[in-house]
Formats: sequence, C-alpha cells, structure tokens
Amino acid sequence: MFCAISGEAPEQPVLSTKSGLVYEKRLILKQIGDTGKDPNTGEELAAEDLIDIKSDPTTVKPRPPTLTSIPSLLTVFQNEWDSMMLETFTLKQQYQQVRQELSHALYQNDAASRVIARLLKERDAAREALANVQAHLGTQAAPAATESESMDVDSQESGLPAEAVEKINATSEKLSATRKKRKPPTEHASAEAVGAFTQTESVPSMHNARPAGVTALDIDDKRGNVLTGGNDKHVQVYSREKEKVLANLTGHTKKITSVKFRGDTDGSEEIDIAVSASADKSVRVWGTGEKGYGLLHNIHAHKSDVNAITVHPSKDYFVSASSDSTWAFHEYETGSTLLTVSDPETDAGYTAAHFHPDGMILGCGTADSTVRIWDIKSQRPAASFTGHTGKITALNFSENGYILAVASEDNLVKLWDLRNLTNTKTFELDEGYKVHDLKFDYYAKYLAVAGTDLRVLKAKDGASIATFKENTGELTGVHWDPLAQYVAAAGLDRTLRFFSTASQ
Repeated sequence: MFCAISGEAPEQPVLSTKSGLVYEKRLILKQIGDTGKDPNTGEELAAEDLIDIKSDPTTVKPRPPTLTSIPSLLTVFQNEWDSMMLETFTLKQQYQQVRQELSHALYQNDAASRVIARLLKERDAAREALANVQAHLGTQAAPAATESESMDVDSQESGLPAEAVEKINATSEKLSATRKKRKPPTEHASAEAVGAFTQTESVPSMHNARPAGVTALDIDDKRGNVLTGGNDKHVQVYSREKEKVLANLTGHTKKITSVKFRGDTDGSEEIDIAVSASADKSVRVWGTGEKGYGLLHNIHAHKSDVNAITVHPSKDYFVSASSDSTWAFHEYETGSTLLTVSDPETDAGYTAAHFHPDGMILGCGTADSTVRIWDIKSQRPAASFTGHTGKITALNFSENGYILAVASEDNLVKLWDLRNLTNTKTFELDEGYKVHDLKFDYYAKYLAVAGTDLRVLKAKDGASIATFKENTGELTGVHWDPLAQYVAAAGLDRTLRFFSTASQ
C-alpha cells in the first residue's frame, strides 16, 4: 500500500469510501481541512468518509531513497547536516552547563577558603589579644625570661626605640604592682557626699566670645592650674589660687580639640608642660621658661584634624589621634614623632583616645562606632569593641585598669570588662542627650558624664548620684579631684564650674 498523495508507504493508512484510494491520514486530513475535496477525484470528501486500515506491523517504514537522483542525495545530506547540527548544539549546551557548574564550584571553594582563612586569622588574633590583655592586666603570668632577652625581643618586634620600650615596660611593672593593693582612703568622698555637691565656684567669660566656648579641659591638681582650649583657637592656663589667667597661648589656626598637662616627672617638678591638639592638623607642646609659657614644639604628624591627646603614664611620651585614622607616638623632650600607626580596619577616623593606666595598651574610638584596643609595643590591634550605633565621643579607662567606659552619639554609655572583653553594663541616657566627655574618679566608684548637663553615676550599676544643670551651653570637659572632693566641668557657655560640698 502506498499513499495516493506522497507515493510512500503510510504510517497511519486510511481508505476513502468514495474513491477507494489509500492515503496517509495526516496528509488527507490536511487536504480536507484546506479544500474539502479528494485530491485525486475532486469529489467532496469529509473526515467521516475515511476508514482506518489496520495493518501489521502497525508502522511501515517508508522506502529509503534510492540515492539515484539529485533530490534524494540532497535529502540525505540535509538530514545528515540537521542531525550533526542538533548534536553539536546539544554538546555546546552540555559544555556550557558543565562550565558553569565548574565555575560555581571553584567560586564556592575560593569563598570557603577565604572564610576559613579569615576565621583562622580572627581566632589567632583573638587568642593573641586575650593573652596580651591578660598579660597587661596581670591576670596571667608571663613566661620566664631575662631582662636582656625580653628587651631584645621587644625591640625587634616593635617600631619603637629600645629606650622607649624599656620605659614602657618599667612603667607598666611599677604601676601594675601597686594597683592590686590600692584601696580608697578614708578621705575619699562617699556617694552621699557626692550626692550633696553644689556649685561652689565658677569662672565665667573664659576665652573669647567670638567664637565662644571652651572645647577642652584638664586640671593639674598639684599646682592648682587649669588648662583649657577654645573655639577661639587659643589655649589658656588659669590659676585657681591666683584667680587669673597665667597664659593665653596662640598659634593654632583652628579650634582646639584636646588639651592635656604632662604632669610631674622625676626631677622636673618645676617645669610645667602642656600639650594641645587642633583641627588645624597640628599638635603643640607648651612649657614654662624665664618669660613664662612658650611654644616648645610644633608637631605635624597627621593629614587631618587631630581630635584627641592622651599622656603615657611614664610622662615621657604622649599619643595623638586623628580623623585620618592614624595615631602617633611622640616624645615630650624632643617633640619628635617616634612612630605613626594607621588603622587598616577603618578609614572613618579617630574621635577619642585614652591610655590604659599601665601604659601598655591604647584605646581609640572611631567615627564608625568602634573602639580599637592597640598594643603599644607591637602596634597591633589587641581587641575591638562594637555595639554602639553612633560616633564614639569619649572613652576612659578606670584607674584600676579593669574597666573601659565608652560614650557615643546613640545616647548610650557602655562599660567593657577588659579581663574577658565583654560588655558588662549599658547605661541609657535621655533621648537626644549629648555626651562630650566622661571620667571615672581615681578609685572607679563614680563616673562623671559631661554633655547636655553634668551627671554623676555609680560606676557599679549606673544609678544616678547627682545631676547638675547650671550650665547654659553644652559641657565639653570634666575632671575629678583625686579623692573625689570635687568635680569640675567646662563648656560652650565659657564658664568653668566646680561642684563640691559647701564646706570645701
């Protein structure tokens, strides 16, 4: 049987009841759909006029081309070409799929390797940081070594001169040895006495009125001198005993951001030295001479605003911290910068800095809400504290060396335990409250917070002891008497205020 249309053996043969011809079912149905007539006789034809023919086998393969004519050869070539193209296309798809799977596998392997490397690095850094902090706090005994061997290792690992490393080690050993035995004397003010403080002394109209404001404060309790910096670019030394300004130091070209007295050193009690930092990127060291206070050194170690100064406990060195995310280690005697350390973890800039009481580690607050703890001798980060959501505005180590207080623009004051590197307390201040400075008293019983007003909190639980609202401008600096007999504050209202009991 052959189809009357194609001339080939039909796969689904049907018989026309009108013409008696055999057709391929799909071809005759298409013809009926197009014309409605039998293609051979021209008679009217419908699908109902077709009868399926049952054949065995059901499917008869068409006759192979004879390959004796050009059309048959072209058909064979076309079929072979189509088959080859289809196979090539399939192979390309499979190739692309395998290539993508391999790429994803390599990427995942690389990502996993990076994560593992980072975790190993963080683990090693955490172990080293914990060991450093514990060693600095005296909670873990250091390996036995001779003094000369220790100095050789320190000088090799540190960028500091051997003399500076020796002084840092000696200062740490001396101070940490006496800290554990330190207890508040009977003269130390009780919480009830601090709660009864009132304003007993004020010094108005400090610095110039335009632009107005005291921006930094420090007090030398032994000499009774007050050091202030202002928006007017001046540094002033005020004598409480003489009730007058001893010196008005000029030279900075932008507002003063931080001031510090050097403090007493062996054999130099008669020389009063102060240091100031400014938004003009410079640090200036001032000292007394035959003609009074004068400039000793003008230091340019930073490329942006210098926001903080902190004095090393040895009194021979100090550190400045800048918005360029660097801190610099300076020597008082020569005014030289012994080293400058940049922070690879952030470019947000440093906003606050304070030395640990032993002088082995340095705390720096950043504009991106992080506190970085640096090992001074190795210049490596020993720990990082996070949890704030605003710029760090102030930080202060307790004198016992165990607690770090941190304030930021998120109205929170957090206390960090340096022995286990955890946040032990969080004090939430009023909504919109601004903190510019905070200080522990010498025995870490009270914490003074200066900003919108002056508040004294219990360092143990944050309970309020006293609040002073006499200021008419934000407070930018606060200072405790060594025995907590008074607390002083100064701010943008150009007034220095002392709070104590009426009998003092």
